[in-house]
Amino acid sequence: MALAAPCIMGTLAHDDEVSGIARTAMTTFQGITSHHWRVPAEPFVVTTEDGVHIHGSRLGDAEPGRPALLLAHGMIGWHRKPRFAVFGEQLTPSFTVYALDMRGHGHSDGVCDFGGDEIYDLEAVHRLARDEGHATVISCGTSMGAIASIRHGALLGGTDAVVGISSLAYWDWHDDAHPRARRNMHASIGTPAGRAALRAFGVRMPDHWDPPESPEDVIGKIAPTPVVIVHGADDRLFPPSHAHRLYEAAGEPKRLLIGEGFGHAEDGLTPAFAHKLVDVLGEMVELT
Repeated sequence: MALAAPCIMGTLAHDDEVSGIARTAMTTFQGITSHHWRVPAEPFVVTTEDGVHIHGSRLGDAEPGRPALLLAHGMIGWHRKPRFAVFGEQLTPSFTVYALDMRGHGHSDGVCDFGGDEIYDLEAVHRLARDEGHATVISCGTSMGAIASIRHGALLGGTDAVVGISSLAYWDWHDDAHPRARRNMHASIGTPAGRAALRAFGVRMPDHWDPPESPEDVIGKIAPTPVVIVHGADDRLFPPSHAHRLYEAAGEPKRLLIGEGFGHAEDGLTPAFAHKLVDVLGEMVELT
């Protein structure tokens, strides 16, 4: 997988400009359950170097002088999935939030690469935020979005901070997972019936996948850019040992936050955590 920095063209688009091909990617279920924005929101479309159209929404005050935060979802998600979308809204008092559908999800084109080629999706939106005048741009992702955010910060760079929420550290995670969580994940992505169910849910999976560098392998390259590792003490899919390994492999400056009563990914996206994250980023990055 080539890791040269992509050349990105980004444009804002209204709903009537979204391509028909991309529209058909979103399932009826997603359309019915998607969150209706309660903050100012403007749709955008960007094109990655490898030709994938990435759709999302810019949330909150679009004043160029504000810091921007890119928000990337997990594998079974899209940017208007209710709990994820509400978390994006909760961050808008402090950030202009660019929430995106990663490839193979929602309105975006392509197929899921489990955090591999998704680094180009983040780079495309990152360039859009820069082009719109945001001097500070932070990448933040949950689960698969955390994998992509860590790998983007390490391999392409250019971001001002990286936040990884519930990221795995290494690809061979199966033995560490709770048996039920491991069985559920295998049933979802490792069987024909599970993959068909994911397609119905709106996740387009690859026919073949070669694992790229793991987050643990590359996270040290993010330094001296700040990195924040967030994990739930009750995560049954990727136990907290993943967070500790990532923290040990990361360079300074770095922070590790382990939340009690916090499971995997979206489980921890509460208003209290949104406030905590803003405070931590304010300590590590100049947010003006």
